[in-house]
Amino acid sequence: MEQDTQHDRFISFPYPHENYSDGSINYGGIDLTHETQRIDEIEEAKRSPNLRRLLEEVNLQDGLFMTLGCDYRRLESGIGGYVDFTFRPGLPASLTVDAVSLDDYFWAYLAKQELDHHINDGAMVSYARSALKWSWSELEMGGVHSKKITLAFCCQHSEDAEWCLDHLRHFLVTEFPSLPPRQI
Repeated sequence: MEQDTQHDRFISFPYPHENYSDGSINYGGIDLTHETQRIDEIEEAKRSPNLRRLLEEVNLQDGLFMTLGCDYRRLESGIGGYVDFTFRPGLPASLTVDAVSLDDYFWAYLAKQELDHHINDGAMVSYARSALKWSWSELEMGGVHSKKITLAFCCQHSEDAEWCLDHLRHFLVTEFPSLPPRQI
């Protein structure tokens, strides 16, 4: 996974609400692990049922990850957006060292899904690689330095974006946490 050094404005979480000169709005970062009732303030989650489900399941359960921000919007070429997330604070280094390799774990998860569902031509992995872009950047949360992972997506159809978000949710909530513990 490549480091993103161009979009590192939001390196301190939570970040404030911001209005832009083009009329767009960044509603700010909300720590849903502590303020679960604020999920309805996230406009992007109203546009996508699977984004909402991802935000609920990743943040509202005791898990390894938490979300930091997201977007979901109609583009001329389809649907685009992103999900920013990180490991929750206080986890062992043996887990968080894998932050910049989560894309490799995700591709392996999709390849396993292909085998489990008898899809032998690599269609799931190929499609996901064409629609998704993984990157990481530095993050500071409560005085602790960490890594922010961004999964950006650009899909021709909303059902394709929903497919990507559903697989990301399942990976973060179920698949990655069930892997054997890593050794450093």
